[in-house]
Amino acid sequence: MRRVPLLFIVLVLGVVLWGVAGAKDVEVRVLLLRTGDEVRLSSPSGLEVRVKQRVFVASPGRILHFSPREGAVLWREKNLTGTTFVVLPRGEFVFLGNRPYRGRLELRERGRQLEVINVLPLEEYLKGTVKLEASPSWPEEALKAYLVVARTYALRNLGRHREEGFDFCATVHCIRYGGVFAEDPRTNALVEKTRGIIVTYQGKPASVVFHSESGGYTDSAKNVWGKDVPYLVEVPSPWEKDAPHAFWQVVVSREEITEALRRRGYIRGEVLDLECRKSERSGRVVSVVVRTDREEVELSANRFREALGVDRLPSTFFDLLREPTAAQPQKEVPLQDPEGERFIDYRAWMEKDWNLDDIITFLKLREEERKRKRGARGVFPSPNTRSQSHHVQQTPDAFTFVGRGWGHGVGLSQWGAVGMAREGASFPEILRHYFPGCELGRMVVR
Repeated sequence: MRRVPLLFIVLVLGVVLWGVAGAKDVEVRVLLLRTGDEVRLSSPSGLEVRVKQRVFVASPGRILHFSPREGAVLWREKNLTGTTFVVLPRGEFVFLGNRPYRGRLELRERGRQLEVINVLPLEEYLKGTVKLEASPSWPEEALKAYLVVARTYALRNLGRHREEGFDFCATVHCIRYGGVFAEDPRTNALVEKTRGIIVTYQGKPASVVFHSESGGYTDSAKNVWGKDVPYLVEVPSPWEKDAPHAFWQVVVSREEITEALRRRGYIRGEVLDLECRKSERSGRVVSVVVRTDREEVELSANRFREALGVDRLPSTFFDLLREPTAAQPQKEVPLQDPEGERFIDYRAWMEKDWNLDDIITFLKLREEERKRKRGARGVFPSPNTRSQSHHVQQTPDAFTFVGRGWGHGVGLSQWGAVGMAREGASFPEILRHYFPGCELGRMVVR
């Protein structure tokens, strides 16, 4: 795929302007820390501290100490308390411990703990996400695609934690954020190159999401979250063969699955078996049928994955294998003919979950039976003379999940974007593929 200049793409798609009123730049509030301990703030350029309409100046390099008190925050050096302290660097960065951040820090007490919130412009916030969500060594167009999606996500989800007094946490629940330590000169330049560009749908910021790897086919918002979004649909992503989690295998005990599903309140009783139901289009697992000794429950694949742990089960793109129980009989009870010859109970064998040893044993028994028939020595017993087989289908001890991809699978596949960029795709082409029906737009202040 050849690269297409951004100006040409904008002219073709049409520029969608989405206004943000009342500010020179959109600000975001990010919770950095919630602790019952004392925190240390400093800056090589000095600090300005504001509390109760008073302003204090701290000299360059001086360390200030703040700790929670019931209903207030204590500034140790001044023996001064207040409900909220605002700390600004007199230069570029303010240090929380040893970590530098752009913008300003707000300190407040909440539930006898000290909360530290970083307030900074949206574009500066994006710079502090890149190394934690992508690699600066990726192709430029793939990084641009990520940055446009991250900007759109942030704009669309401002106030996600509004009831708690901030917009985003700094974890994977929102977007991982690490301040200046997560920046890179190359990606900082790309933030500036794409400044203000967002993904839109029908003139508004789209509800975009991203994940690490799709495994070859993305999932839909309907399958994962039960919400039908016209541009969050299943699309092929065949550019991920070199992705770090192109294939994976996880063995999970039946006991662990039982405990995880009980803890979420999804099942009663003990898990006996699992069955996967898949999308006909992508082959991804849509739901998991859980059979217990008390009931049968069907869970969405995403709920099942979250119950086990998203790090435990990397994605919902998997096949399921059953591991035999340790207490399972070695083989079926062999049948005897009247002269002591062994015969195969084919019904019992067909009910087994075969492994390699079972196959070898079956072939040996089959060959012995053929030899007996050729020698005309064996006489097959009548049903009344056969001994009874006590083979019973055993409950597996564990399940092996053999899969591919990493993450929920909806929206932009970051490794798919990398593969597309390596084949020459531009970031608008990448975004159009993963968000069909969407356009590129630009934020404007009004």
